[in-house]
Amino acid sequence: MAEKKIKPVEKKYYEVKVECTLPATVTYRILAETPEQALDLIKGKQPNGVKHRLAGRKDIKVMVYDSGSTIVRLVKNLLGR
Repeated sequence: MAEKKIKPVEKKYYEVKVECTLPATVTYRILAETPEQALDLIKGKQPNGVKHRLAGRKDIKVMVYDSGSTIVRLVKNLLGR
């Protein structure tokens, strides 16, 4: 009787991108004459710091790709759950 060899499941790397709403505090350091001018000047600027709270995040959409490629393997919408 011939023995059947069990082939192990092959693992590979995936890239997972998650669209989510994330409670975060974004900090800018802006040189301005008035607070109103400072609000106008932050548009289009990169923040100096971001302090996030991952425990409060709400996932909206998850996309799984083959690592290093643009081939989408799985898309899952999580909105409304």
